Amino acid sequence: DEDKAKTILSEARVRSGRVLAHASPFTEKVVHDGTTLYRARFSGFQESDAAQQACKTLKRSGFNCFATRS
Repeated sequence: DEDKAKTILSEARVRSGRVLAHASPFTEKVVHDGTTLYRARFSGFQESDAAQQACKTLKRSGFNCFATRS
């Protein structure tokens, strides 16, 4: 649910250190096979390398992550 996605965003920011300090957290509602899901996302990276580094840091902290271009 959306509250769980927001909790994940908060935990990710705490556990990632500076790498997400300037990123903007948000949730994205997605309907998949009739089920509503909420993606926990960060945006606002200046360059793709910064997004990739954030993703690597999140993965080391136990989060699933992939970087996409908006």
